[in-house]
Amino acid sequence: MADDDDRLDRLDYYTLIGTKRDASADDIRNAFRVFARRYHPDRFAGGPEDKVERATRIYRRGSDAFQTLSDPDARQAY
Repeated sequence: MADDDDRLDRLDYYTLIGTKRDASADDIRNAFRVFARRYHPDRFAGGPEDKVERATRIYRRGSDAFQTLSDPDARQAY
């Protein structure tokens, strides 16, 4: 599990949500929507606890990515 955490932490935000570095705000929003449909923890409700926990970790990191990339100042600093 720690190995998965390390790999997740090494992914840059663009790669994580599946968009390019020169993506527009709309592209980032659309990429995050696709990402969210795939990894939202509710999608795994009732499933094995380890899958729910993993999806939650991935989704939280993706949410951080979206927040950073959708704010022009934060994106520039990133």
